[in-house]
Formats: sequence, structure tokens, C-alpha cells
Amino acid sequence: MERLKPCPFCGCGDRRVGIRRMGNNGYRICCSKCGSLGPHVSVKDWNGQKELAQKEAREKWNERT
Repeated sequence: MERLKPCPFCGCGDRRVGIRRMGNNGYRICCSKCGSLGPHVSVKDWNGQKELAQKEAREKWNERT
């Protein structure tokens, strides 16, 4: 699993930055300190795509910093 980089806005790098499920349609990375949100990654089929969507959300967050 790819490690998340610190928040690009507030610099928070502790456990406040994590992946969140967004209803029934995908994931995004969130910083609970400043409220920054990474790009939304959609999941069309929950069978087998959950891990792929989480991985893509991490990659997109890390590209921002």
C-alpha cells in the first residue's frame, strides 16, 4: 500500500490524512485538520474494484504534493 504524503495545504502528515468512502460511488483522500479533499475516484463495480479505487485515490493525492 502506497503511503500518503502530507496535506499540500496545511502540511498535516499524521493520522488525520486518510482515505474515505464517499457513499456508494467511490473514494477520496481527506485531511480532517483543514478539510482538504483529494480527487474523487469512482467505483462502478464493488466486486474487486474497491482496492483499485483506493490505490488510485492514494496515487492522485500524492501527485498533488
